[in-house]
Amino acid sequence: MKRFFYLLVLPILFTGIANAQNIRVITDTTQTNDVLIDEITVKSVKEVPRVKDVPASISLISARMIENDEITSIADISSRVPNFFMMDYGSKLQSPVFIRGIGSRLGTPSVGLYVDNVPFFEKTTFGFDFFDIDRIEVLRGPQGTLYGRNTMGGIINVYSKSPLYTDETSINLAAGSHGYYNANVNHYNKLNNKLGFSISANYMAHDGYFTNAYNGEPADDQYSASGRARFVWQATEKLTLENITSYEKSEQFGFPYAVYNKETNTSNDISINEENGYERDLFSNGLVAKFRNEKYEILSTTSYSYYDGLMVADQDYTAAKIYLFNTGDIQNMLSQELVFKSLGEKKYNWLFGAYGFYQTMDQHTTGDIFTANMKQDIRSKFDISGYALFHQSTFNDFLFENLTLTAGIRLDVEKDELDYLFLMSVNGSPMSTVSEEDYSETFTEVLPKLALKYEINKSLNTYATVSKGYKSGGFNTNSAVVLENRSYDAEQSWNYELGFKSSTLNHRLYFDAALFYIDWQEQQIDVPVPGGRGNMKTNAGESVSKGVELFARARLVKNLEASLGYGYTHATFSDYVVDEETNYNENFIPYVPRSTINASLNKTVELKNSFLDKIVANLSYRGVGKHYWDLNNSVYQDYYGLMDAKLSFTSGKFQFDIWGKNIFDTSYNSYYFEISSLQNSYAQKGRPATMGVNLKITL
Repeated sequence: MKRFFYLLVLPILFTGIANAQNIRVITDTTQTNDVLIDEITVKSVKEVPRVKDVPASISLISARMIENDEITSIADISSRVPNFFMMDYGSKLQSPVFIRGIGSRLGTPSVGLYVDNVPFFEKTTFGFDFFDIDRIEVLRGPQGTLYGRNTMGGIINVYSKSPLYTDETSINLAAGSHGYYNANVNHYNKLNNKLGFSISANYMAHDGYFTNAYNGEPADDQYSASGRARFVWQATEKLTLENITSYEKSEQFGFPYAVYNKETNTSNDISINEENGYERDLFSNGLVAKFRNEKYEILSTTSYSYYDGLMVADQDYTAAKIYLFNTGDIQNMLSQELVFKSLGEKKYNWLFGAYGFYQTMDQHTTGDIFTANMKQDIRSKFDISGYALFHQSTFNDFLFENLTLTAGIRLDVEKDELDYLFLMSVNGSPMSTVSEEDYSETFTEVLPKLALKYEINKSLNTYATVSKGYKSGGFNTNSAVVLENRSYDAEQSWNYELGFKSSTLNHRLYFDAALFYIDWQEQQIDVPVPGGRGNMKTNAGESVSKGVELFARARLVKNLEASLGYGYTHATFSDYVVDEETNYNENFIPYVPRSTINASLNKTVELKNSFLDKIVANLSYRGVGKHYWDLNNSVYQDYYGLMDAKLSFTSGKFQFDIWGKNIFDTSYNSYYFEISSLQNSYAQKGRPATMGVNLKITL
């Protein structure tokens, strides 16, 4: 299959286009905004300036880039953004995101996610299917003076298309290897200049990439159905109201883990006697009200989200009958954000914000430990509430012309409560209550920010930023965790960044670079439960992450556009001594790639005297540097690179694509963990080469 794909796609990409008859190369009309990237404004409602005027590292992924690179989830932008990495956990249960070394495999995420201004609080909600997406923004570094909760590592903003700017109906069909099928229908109806609505629906089915040798069945097949409805009404010249509702139901037979041999660095076949699976219902609704005049803007975002998930896991992940656990989660979350900011280019601009949320989560786990004829029943009820007040002032022409000072501050208060009950029976006889505990803790922090930006000329800016990051503590609910490890502390970080942004050659070349240094205390890390199953969170003493980010996009010639990005992160423990025998000082922090690389080439041609209007060819490469899986730095994944390709043919209202991912069939491990009670190590292999076709009809 791999050789067949090379023969099919690569010659077409580079030879067929060059030798086509009666063609002339043109600039794709959709390229303009990407080439003139320094003129693009950040859609985020928290920021006013153009990209080049924001004193922070920002990566933008446009609708065209999403289409060209076949981006269907947040995981697909991993490594496409410098120092952005997301592991493939094997299911939508966890979607761990790491930016510049800051991330969390368990518990509350360290990176925030907003979808159409609606916050997504838990990593269990990060893994949703992309469709109808207009734009993705990734802001690296703490954003606490502009956003709500969970912004220690950065913010991901995802925006769907607005019915006020799109008026069409599109049908998208896709089929690929490994039994992949996808279909979505999107209808945008712009009733007039002030009123519009959109309705979108999506269905995906996949046979999975791996086989369970125990029964010969797929180990990771999955299905999902989702929809989105959006209503926009410009009630008056100054007031706009918008409502966005989304729902997704997904079912996976996940966790395709195999026993890993650390001596030979090889994995056994997947062989699991029990059926692993994860089901999830995800619902969200957001009401956005914006009042805007010549002097200021008031933005109110009210959101509600609901999540209901069920995991069934053979937690020994072998053919032996040892463990089987079921965990159900039901979460309700209500949040309110209010932002009041000045408008216009003035000597002084300001922003005031207030944020509050209330979240409940009921978790019920039942488990069988067959080797001890033991049953466990664990019930956890979380009540989490919090509020924040934040402000940011911007002084233009500060001290002298073209120097801008930005100063911000945030007060963050969060209260966590946990009711925990653990019951156990042996040989069918109930035992007395093993543990019944109530916890309550309040976390309060003040987070300052200071940034200087100097505009050297109209094409070159440089900036320096200092900001404090913060993430509240919490509680472990794993039954194997002893009482003294039930809770973990908050973590704090000081973040220093120096960078510049440049646009030259009449906006044909955009280049930005940044240096960063992060010094954080009480870093929350994930460790195996000593002598037990699963993992828990604890705190390391002090850690340091430092590195560099480079990105360039250029229109090389009229018919060819290219981009290149590189990120380097050196993240280590500087003071993490567990006891006299266990010292992790100078070890690399797990799950953090040393480097990330992305490169792409995009070529657009127009055909004359042909039934085809144009052909678009796209090649993209993603590289992930060496990263360790454990605290001892004894197990690691070496550098690997993935090459993707796509060829699109457009004729009138029709577009046909041929695409491939990981076309060289690179072998790598996407996830690794240990179970100390079994003294076993496990790994999940990365996704193999895949290919497929798309058909898009626009009415």
